[in-house]
Amino acid sequence: MPQAALFLLIILLGSLFFNNSYSFLGGDLPQQYQQNSQLKLEHTSGIVKINSIPIEKQDQLKRYLIFGSGTSFDANSEIKNQIHTIESQTGFFSVGVISENKISKLQSQGFYVIEDFLVDLHSSDNSNDIAEISRIGAITGSEMVHQNYNLTGTGIKIAVIDTGVDFSNLDIRHSLARDKDNIPIMLDADGQGIILTNATFVANIDENGIIRNFTQSLPEDVTSKVYRTKKGVFLDLYQNGNGTILQIYNSFYPQAGFAPIFNGTLTDDMKIGTNNRDYIVSKSGIYHLGIMYQGALQGPFGQVQVVPVLVVDSVESGVYDTIIPDMSTSWEDYTRFDLPSGEKPNYDFDFTDETPIKLGSGNEFLIYDFDDDGKFDYSAGTIGAQVLDIYGVVQNKTSTIDPTLKAINGTLLPPMDPNGEFFGVMTDFVGHGTSSAASIISKGSQEYDIYNNTKKYTIRGVAPGAQIIPVKALWFGDIVYAWLWSSGFENNQNEWKFIGKSRADIISNSWGVSNFPSLGVAPGMDILSLILNMLVTPQSLDFHYPGVLMVTSAGNSGHGYGTLGLPTASTLAISVGATTNNVFVGYGSFKDQPRFGNTTEHSNNVVDFSSRGPGYIGDPKPDLMSIGAYSFTPSQVTKLEKDSTKDPFSLFGGTSMAAPLVSGSAALVMESLNKKFEEHDPLEIKNILMSTATDLYNDPFTQGAGLVNVFDAIKFVEQENGMFIVYNDATYSNIKDILDSSVERVNSTVFGIEQFQLPDKKIFLTSWFGGQLFPDDRSSATFTIENPSDEFIEISIKPQTIELIQKTQLQGTTEPQIQDPILNETGTFAPNYIRLSDVKEHETLASLYDESNPIPSEATLMVLNVNFPFETFMNKTDDIYANDLKISSLYLYDWNDKNDDNDVSSDELSMINRGGSWGTVQEIRITLPNEKFEHTPLVGIYPVPTRYSYWIGDTQQNSTSIDYTLSSSYYKKTKWDVIWTSSDSVTVPPKSSSEVTVTIIAPINSQTGVYQGFLTFEGDKHTANVPVSYVVKTKIEEKDSVVLIPGQSSDDVLYGHGYVKGAFDMVNRYMAGDWRQYYFDIEDPTINTAAIDISWESDDTNLSVFVIDPQGRIAQTNMPSGVFGQFLGWPSLDWLGTSPFSQGGGFFPVKNKDGNSTVLYVPINQTGTYGMLLHTTLFGGNSTTEPISIAAKFTTISHEQIPEIIEAPNFVHEETVTGQVEDEKLKDSSIDKETIDEQKISDQSFNIFIGILIGIVIGVAALIPLVIRKKKTLTKQ
Repeated sequence: MPQAALFLLIILLGSLFFNNSYSFLGGDLPQQYQQNSQLKLEHTSGIVKINSIPIEKQDQLKRYLIFGSGTSFDANSEIKNQIHTIESQTGFFSVGVISENKISKLQSQGFYVIEDFLVDLHSSDNSNDIAEISRIGAITGSEMVHQNYNLTGTGIKIAVIDTGVDFSNLDIRHSLARDKDNIPIMLDADGQGIILTNATFVANIDENGIIRNFTQSLPEDVTSKVYRTKKGVFLDLYQNGNGTILQIYNSFYPQAGFAPIFNGTLTDDMKIGTNNRDYIVSKSGIYHLGIMYQGALQGPFGQVQVVPVLVVDSVESGVYDTIIPDMSTSWEDYTRFDLPSGEKPNYDFDFTDETPIKLGSGNEFLIYDFDDDGKFDYSAGTIGAQVLDIYGVVQNKTSTIDPTLKAINGTLLPPMDPNGEFFGVMTDFVGHGTSSAASIISKGSQEYDIYNNTKKYTIRGVAPGAQIIPVKALWFGDIVYAWLWSSGFENNQNEWKFIGKSRADIISNSWGVSNFPSLGVAPGMDILSLILNMLVTPQSLDFHYPGVLMVTSAGNSGHGYGTLGLPTASTLAISVGATTNNVFVGYGSFKDQPRFGNTTEHSNNVVDFSSRGPGYIGDPKPDLMSIGAYSFTPSQVTKLEKDSTKDPFSLFGGTSMAAPLVSGSAALVMESLNKKFEEHDPLEIKNILMSTATDLYNDPFTQGAGLVNVFDAIKFVEQENGMFIVYNDATYSNIKDILDSSVERVNSTVFGIEQFQLPDKKIFLTSWFGGQLFPDDRSSATFTIENPSDEFIEISIKPQTIELIQKTQLQGTTEPQIQDPILNETGTFAPNYIRLSDVKEHETLASLYDESNPIPSEATLMVLNVNFPFETFMNKTDDIYANDLKISSLYLYDWNDKNDDNDVSSDELSMINRGGSWGTVQEIRITLPNEKFEHTPLVGIYPVPTRYSYWIGDTQQNSTSIDYTLSSSYYKKTKWDVIWTSSDSVTVPPKSSSEVTVTIIAPINSQTGVYQGFLTFEGDKHTANVPVSYVVKTKIEEKDSVVLIPGQSSDDVLYGHGYVKGAFDMVNRYMAGDWRQYYFDIEDPTINTAAIDISWESDDTNLSVFVIDPQGRIAQTNMPSGVFGQFLGWPSLDWLGTSPFSQGGGFFPVKNKDGNSTVLYVPINQTGTYGMLLHTTLFGGNSTTEPISIAAKFTTISHEQIPEIIEAPNFVHEETVTGQVEDEKLKDSSIDKETIDEQKISDQSFNIFIGILIGIVIGVAALIPLVIRKKKTLTKQ
């Protein structure tokens, strides 16, 4: 095998194990936490002797989701560990750990087997040297709420589903939610936090309480003894040189290690008393000992913590109630790598100088101050978590552990075993969950040296009075358990029962799943999204269930449309996109970098990476926006280096931050309503937040209702004059009509849920989804305008859309590695600068000197793009595909030429926004552009100075120039003619409401697709921007119907029809790129086949296509995953997997027809609406958009017939085709019989065979040999 092929094969297989928690920063931003960049796979310890836990063979044991008919008993013989199982009369659902070689046997028995996977965290974490205090309070409006209304979220519980939460920081510690007995409320659904303490040491205590040495043999069933000397009282671990073997729970399993329990040997005796009268008391005389073995395989805290823990019954004999950790010894072990060479850690192996911990005492925190300066330096988590015993490590224990526990696989363990055998701990070694929680509840009591000087600053969250319920759930298979438990359900054997009250009022989710094809369902129609809808909706799962507000991060896969993964595509939850906050400028990794400018003042523009809508069904998403790039949060106190003087805070970002900021805003609204004794449900809170959001003047699929403004939300609740909210009666029913078929296919009893349906009742929502219509159809809604104040409100109603009013362009060529006049150190470079006024075609000599304001006065949105050809982005002559990449990122500044020398220097720049993706088109957006500039608008195009490889990252090879096109598009809101209102204005009386009827009329010549706009309700003091969308679908009334959808050349970079925009990003995730939706309504039940041909212009563009059946399942794709999907979990054939440089946004141009078209044949087995998703995985880059043409024929075939295949003309033009269904048959076909024979439509088993065949033939033959461009070996990387 050629070296290049071998290299790529290793990378492809290795990519299966890369899964970082921190999203990469776009384009040229410094990658602080690249995958495994901080990995310290050091599993040894100076405290306990263990065998190294290997990771190189972990492909042998993996977590899988197994379900099917029959019972789990039928599959038990192949499952090594059942994590949790639900049985029903119709089948079972189980999560288990299985050897890979057992999968095919399970599948042959008819079971469905899907590899479980870690969810993606939607954060952009960064440097720990930070610029200035957070502007969270000012941007969200929470600062004014705290000051004016004294609302902080008190009494509201927020469950943070994440990597866990570390409460060691004093700004966070107060927020831990507790029950009526003051016991912490915490859940570890991933089962990482079990601490086994089943090693027992017996003491010989006389009737006077004096410890004596044993003079006779030890009792049975004890590990060792307690002895005393002149030096004190000790646990005998040395045991005459043999050491003591303890069982240790492996929190890394199954990612590392071959079992959830392994043995460790302790040889150092541990001190429990200073003398035989002064010692740690155990009423029974039996001391329990264990070892905490926790940590992470990635991130800033990616190493192991080993903590010896002593457990005693301090009050009642046999009832163990006190935990004593040896934190000083653990600290010495954790920091031993920082010691000078040859110096040994100063272990004391002494429990007597440690703080005892009792559940309910309020001091359950495992923290340590090593230098006695009053500031904690080290954290090992929080004791008292309920941990899901997913591997059944206590199942063989007798009932004496707890008579009611019945510890079996999947049992939720108590926070502490009264028999002293185990306890639970909550940790966060990744830091993501802690930052998510801190952005909500940071108290603002601690001071931080933000500027690395003597001045101190505080960091305050949105709702510092709220309580946090930390829920660790990183695995897909554990999410449902985490949600149901947080929502107030208890798992009783095979059923979930509502306990009468939700544990959390709000559930915040800063994660998602991008690789949706692996699940076989479209985002939003998948089981997670459906369950999310149910959890939001009152009475959906139980008659008494009140619903819980679910908040999800939109994801970081922008700037393309349709990039919402699951479950953020859920229709009823609040999905949150990200906006800018330039506080990072000038500090940490951004310090002394000319391209970031010299100020931090700008904020509140949409971030380029924020994921966009619409959802698959066509509903307007996201719902709200908040800060995502970037702000500050307190972090856990553990020092990355022993002598570090850095304060415990970090720069946090991504939609992972935006979601908890909205969760905190919701907590303030809930507290205000509670104080007024006003009942409310989750969807009412959503309506208030959306009705009071601040318009960002972007389209609905980018911004939803706008930037969350909790100050205005509270003003509504507090009934201040001029405030109002709006909601309609149609959205919920339109959504329900579409989702009901997907809900019906879910056998909820398999998951232990007896009732699973969206209730048949009126539910009011602010955003308006007009449903799925045919051309010339109508859809109406009644909007209610609610006025809580004492005054009349005059409101005008305006249907609006966003219209392109001007676009200018400039051709240019980059000059790499230009240095700044001031910041000119080696390796530091400045962008190429272009005045915005120069972004136009200069038709006259005078135009070269025209420096007038280039922004139209009526423009409310500016979109800047730079695009460059694919061949300049990727060196296609390289031996290895995607091994030589280069880009230029895009910046916009306000330039103050202080010295009037007409030369740009970095100290004169104020950055407004930036964008950088590893693709052929960059994009940034500016809200109200005429208000952003005090001086000269200046564009920066920054050539990334070196070239990168998809497989290994920076190649350290200098970049070269790029030919580019810079374009500036200007938009304004205009009347949307498709919406008619019963009245253009309405007067709403005080303490009352008024109604207005609004109707969508789909134009008769509409193409199939999704359409968007706003319904604006404008008063004197407040304006509500209601996102509106509707779907137009094509009716297929009879067989042999032909549909031709012409491509359209467009200068518009907003969401449109007949074209796609360039938005792929090779270092992002699977969802990155631009997506389009098409809908075909099959009315003839005899139709069983569709043949579809899709064409585009550029040979460098590539599309993957997914056809979705009426229940939301993927019926067909042109990129079947084949053998890669079967055995490696690959979502599609064209995917390159993850790498040290990429989170999985890379694709290979697999073709099944020719260079600029693709064909697929779809089995149709029912009537109803079939959707088609087009994903632009690669984009030619010769322009910002590219036309897409579609030709489809719907027919009936039998096994004796060969289907007649149609092909779109080489390029279908709008003026030649109407886009409507044609009755005539097209006789010309460019697809020969061999192609037809290879892709006949058949039953499911044949499709599986085809998938495997294509996976083997194309996957092995294309993904490896075809990336080798020349017949020569790879000599150097």
